[in-house]
Amino acid sequence: MWHHLGDHRKTFASLRFTEQVAPEEVRRPALRALTADLLYAPVTVAGVREFAARTGVS
Repeated sequence: MWHHLGDHRKTFASLRFTEQVAPEEVRRPALRALTADLLYAPVTVAGVREFAARTGVS
């Protein structure tokens, strides 16, 4: 939802929360695509690059 609203920080916060409670979920194709969108977005969010590397997106 946050991604569709354009809130990159809340989107990333939700991805990090998901990684904490269910780490296997962030490797699903839909969440990997969401991570890639954040990684290549024109807006920089601190920690996205490391998260992408950790989850196999980058």
